[in-house]
Amino acid sequence: MAAHRSRQILSFLLVIFVCFQTIGGTRKGDQRSNVDEFSGSVYSSDNSLTIEHSFESGSNSKFTTRGTLNFRSLKSGPGAFVQTTVLTAGEKRKLKELSRTEGLYKIRVPSKLGAPADNEEIQYVSTFTKACALVESRLSDHVTVHADQSGNVMGVSVLTLKGSCDQIEMESSSLNYFNTTVSLEMTVSAPVPETQVYVQRMEEEKVQKEKGSSADNRSFFAKYWMYIVPVVIFVMMSSGQQDSGGRGGGGGS
Repeated sequence: MAAHRSRQILSFLLVIFVCFQTIGGTRKGDQRSNVDEFSGSVYSSDNSLTIEHSFESGSNSKFTTRGTLNFRSLKSGPGAFVQTTVLTAGEKRKLKELSRTEGLYKIRVPSKLGAPADNEEIQYVSTFTKACALVESRLSDHVTVHADQSGNVMGVSVLTLKGSCDQIEMESSSLNYFNTTVSLEMTVSAPVPETQVYVQRMEEEKVQKEKGSSADNRSFFAKYWMYIVPVVIFVMMSSGQQDSGGRGGGGGS
C-alpha cells in the first residue's frame, strides 16, 4: 500500500516537472522570436540607406549622418528609422538659426539601396524642406524613398508634420530626437509594346495606302480595249459576210 502511494506521488511530481519544462521552453521560444523580430534581423543591410542632413545654406553644404533607413524587402511598404546620435547643441543652434532666416533643411541618401556611405564614388539623391516647419513640428517628419526593382533610388521626399511656419520659438529640449516615419515606394515597369508587330502593321497600312493612291482611273474603254476591239472586228466581219450572202442570193433569182 505504501509502495503504491509512493509511486502515485512520484508520477504526480513527474507530471508537474514536465509541465514546468514545457512552459519554460515556450517562454524562451517566445522571447527568442521577439528578439529575432526586433533585433534587426528582419531588416537586411542590403535594403538599408544611410540618411544624412545639413543645416547649412548654399550649394557646398556639409552633410552629417542623421541615421539609417531600414526596409524589410524591395517591396512598397513602411520602413524603420534608426537615429544614430542625439542632436548636439551646435546642431540645434544651426537648425534654429536656419529656421529664423527661413532657410532650407536638406537631406540626402545614396542612389543605391545597401550602398556603403563611406564610398567616395557614391552618388546621392537629395531633397529639402523648410527648416522652420521641421522645428515647429518638433522634428516629426515622413521620409519616402522611391526606388526601382533593382534597388536604384530614383528620388527621396520629406514631409514635415506641420507644413506652415508661424515663427514659434521652440525649446531646445524638444529638438533632441527625430520622430520619423519611413516608407518605400517601388516603381512598376509598364507593359512593353510589341514593337515588331506594330512596325509590321504600319508597313502593311503603308502598302495598302500606296495601292489605293495608285488605283487605275482610266475609262472603261481604255482599260478593256484589247477585249473590245476584237469583238467589234468580229461583229463587223460577220455583218459583211451576211450582207455578201444576201446580195448573192438575190442575183441568182
